[in-house]
Amino acid sequence: MDCITPMLSEALNSIDDWGDLREKIENILPPGDWRLQEILKFRKRIALAEKSREQHDIKAIRQELAKRNLTDKQYQTEFLYQHGLSAGKITTIIDIARSTADKIIRDYRDRHYGDKRKVMGITDALALMRAK
Repeated sequence: MDCITPMLSEALNSIDDWGDLREKIENILPPGDWRLQEILKFRKRIALAEKSREQHDIKAIRQELAKRNLTDKQYQTEFLYQHGLSAGKITTIIDIARSTADKIIRDYRDRHYGDKRKVMGITDALALMRAK
């Protein structure tokens, strides 16, 4: 989806004095101004594109779970958590209650990290510092 239209480009190019960098365009242009209307339409297109992309990604993740024959909710939750998703995002992908996802993740962390999950070793901290 191409969200930048010729009208949006024209609207942005026609704004000579935007004001302060932190100033909102809504505070600069009057509500009925065609340029403001084009910018607001652009924001809506961006929001729709993001939502569409998220739905596409959710579908692709579900297909990936099916391809890997991960049908058990606990295994799906652990797999998605291992790949960086939070409990809230996991619940949008698979049909599972948030409290159940939280419990599965908590149990997973306890099994795999134990008491050391919140403690970083001095050597690890040094390696992270030097990596940047």
